[in-house]
Amino acid sequence: LELGPDPVLATATQHTLSHITTGTDRPNPLVTATLTRKQPETHAFATALARLHTAGTDVDWAPWYPASPAPRTVELPTYAFQHQRFWLAPPTTRPDSHDAQRDPAEAQLWGAIEAQDVDALTSTLHLEKNSPDLDALLPALPLLSAWRRRHREHSTIDSWRYRIAWDRLPEAVATPALTGTWLLLVPSGLAEHPVVQAAAQALDAHGAERETLTVDTAAPHSEALVQQLAGAVGVRTAPVGVLSLLALEESHHPDHPAVPTGLAATMALVQALDDLGWPAALWCLTQGAVAVVPADALPHPHQAQIWGFGRVAALEHPQLWGGLIDLPDTLDARTPGRIAGLLTPGQPEDQVAIRSVVLGRRLEHAPATDALAVPWQPTGTTLITGGTGGLGAHLARWLARNGAPHLHLTSRTGPNAPGATELTQELTDLGTTVTITACDVSDRTALHHLIRAIPAEHPLTTVIHAAGIAENTSLGEIDLPHINEVLQPKALAATHLHELTKDHDLSAFVLFSSGAASWGGSRQAAYAAANTYLDALAEHRRLQGLPATSIAWAPWGDAGMASDEAVIDYYNRRGMNPLDPDLAVASLQHALDHDDITVTVADIDWQKFPASFTARRPSPLLTRLMPTPPSDADTPDSTAAISSLQQQLAGSTPAQQHQLLLHHLQTHAAAILGYPSTHSIPPAQPFQELGFDSLTAVEFGNRLTATTGIDLPPTLIFDHPTTNQLADFLRGRLVDTDVTSEGRLLSDLDTWDAVSEPSAVDEAARRRITGRLRLLLAKWSDTEHETDRSTAHSELETATAEDIFDLISDEFGKS
Repeated sequence: LELGPDPVLATATQHTLSHITTGTDRPNPLVTATLTRKQPETHAFATALARLHTAGTDVDWAPWYPASPAPRTVELPTYAFQHQRFWLAPPTTRPDSHDAQRDPAEAQLWGAIEAQDVDALTSTLHLEKNSPDLDALLPALPLLSAWRRRHREHSTIDSWRYRIAWDRLPEAVATPALTGTWLLLVPSGLAEHPVVQAAAQALDAHGAERETLTVDTAAPHSEALVQQLAGAVGVRTAPVGVLSLLALEESHHPDHPAVPTGLAATMALVQALDDLGWPAALWCLTQGAVAVVPADALPHPHQAQIWGFGRVAALEHPQLWGGLIDLPDTLDARTPGRIAGLLTPGQPEDQVAIRSVVLGRRLEHAPATDALAVPWQPTGTTLITGGTGGLGAHLARWLARNGAPHLHLTSRTGPNAPGATELTQELTDLGTTVTITACDVSDRTALHHLIRAIPAEHPLTTVIHAAGIAENTSLGEIDLPHINEVLQPKALAATHLHELTKDHDLSAFVLFSSGAASWGGSRQAAYAAANTYLDALAEHRRLQGLPATSIAWAPWGDAGMASDEAVIDYYNRRGMNPLDPDLAVASLQHALDHDDITVTVADIDWQKFPASFTARRPSPLLTRLMPTPPSDADTPDSTAAISSLQQQLAGSTPAQQHQLLLHHLQTHAAAILGYPSTHSIPPAQPFQELGFDSLTAVEFGNRLTATTGIDLPPTLIFDHPTTNQLADFLRGRLVDTDVTSEGRLLSDLDTWDAVSEPSAVDEAARRRITGRLRLLLAKWSDTEHETDRSTAHSELETATAEDIFDLISDEFGKS
């Protein structure tokens, strides 16, 4: 045990003693030190005592707990009968892909060089100690070690980089054929818009029965849309499709300035269609909302929010969602036919841009070319929004170490934010001047004053927009205030920054986007919309000759919105590994050096991620990155799983069916929560007490949808809070399929009543519907007298004229 402020002799002692015990039966002795400059004193001293204790040294722990009376100590469980380990396992290091492909001896050599481990290097190279070869190699060891670390860092960063590409899709050979009723939703005041004309022609010229509805996007409410949609259809069969042009309305809501009314109306539309329960596919059209090549015009970045929202709708409502189509700024004669071709049932694409050709959206790797890199260096003043948060602090340190003369950090709380004083001192010690200001960057006036106050000796040269708030709300639960709250600090603030700085001589305009913008994310509809706008804004600025780089980040390891352990665990299970903050910052430098416009940075396990992402709906977006599927014999088939469950239920009694479903639910719940067996999931214990939260609830619902074939809502475990109750519910859906059962009929009546409003139809329609209901009521009311009626009918057919006159006299008193 070495006593002192920092270990001096411990390392040398450890090496010496290990050489003595090597090749003998004696164990390596423990060598430790009380303090180290790399850790706080209390932490370091406690670690030393713990090492001594676990090595068998008696430690008097009483002084460590000065409480009176001293805390009671208990024995560790022996697990004599319960064979379940609770010990923390050491983290498993994911092998570097390059190391995995390299010869083991080569990997061992580079490992020794990187660690500057002379003994391991000597052993690997089979050199004698103090040999001339070793003496010649040692001076180069630090240089080789540094190169190796840089190379590994570069390889890691390259493996994290992705970008959006567009695949040319084959043109339809035959003329597209549409059937059934299609609803065409048009924003009020835009009936003459060229896109409206093209969409109407796409439906009319290809066999669809079109019903056009004009929607007041300034007052988007799902209840009103339910009535409007139901009234348009009336008593006819539900439509087979809905084509929405609501995104064309880009004006912002008067009471919620961050929200485009087209986006608000589209969200209300999805809620309304979900309430109606129609088996209709919803397609949303935009115009100039995406850029398929760098030179492609992107005149309407606000419409891009529909694309972010749509990717979330596809995950939360896979049976309802059709897809997204972006049209060019100028339409031609082929556009209607191409729209119709995409609306044809059975075609797989759901994110498409129509230009001179038809293009499908894809995600692909984006390794950078060092030959094109120009090192970026901060100058003047760098403005960081969200600057006092976890992400902002990492960015400020990186900029200070890279020589930034002046950092201006802003957040809602400013200098009153936790840790702001310490951060200021740390950055000052690194040689930069720091200003921290409280400012709501979604307030244009306040932001304008802040930018004007930046000192002339350090002009504004860099903007990094990292502000934002997290979202974890299902699409069915969001409303206008919620959307506005999410969009304000992210999308609206970005608009203000763009407009207020476009006349400044900026070297970088960096937008912190999210992976939710690249591929979507359950319970993040507004957040995905806001971040997709940032990507579109970057493209829009570049076309105006302005600097812009938007980075769609996966979760950072210990900062930002994913610093919560439950969120990190949620992403880990889906193959989304948290990013190391230092490497994430290096990725930002990499993106600026390579002048990226948009790039996605994520550490994805491609064996895990596609399985969960495509559990309820296939995704052409991931086509280029999906791993090669194994042989058919080894491939788990969700259709087979559904069929197997249904077969088991079909041949069972009601009690057995309940037990089968209960075990099915317990198995999936245990797998999600990490429990060793189904015994850890008591049938009567609420899901929330077991450890479920809103994130794991979504995963649970996705698993059950895949194995039952039923489209289940995200609120499943809250509506049916125990496995027992949920088993009863699923049995009713899976087994009680008799349309004449009381429960099913009453449920259908409730659904009809919920979506039907007499005021939604005209008087003539009400009379027809009322007449039909009276006939149905008479039919059901008279069923119990059917036998009597049949008997009377037989008697009448065989009655004589005298019998008839007697009946009239008896019943009506007439003769």
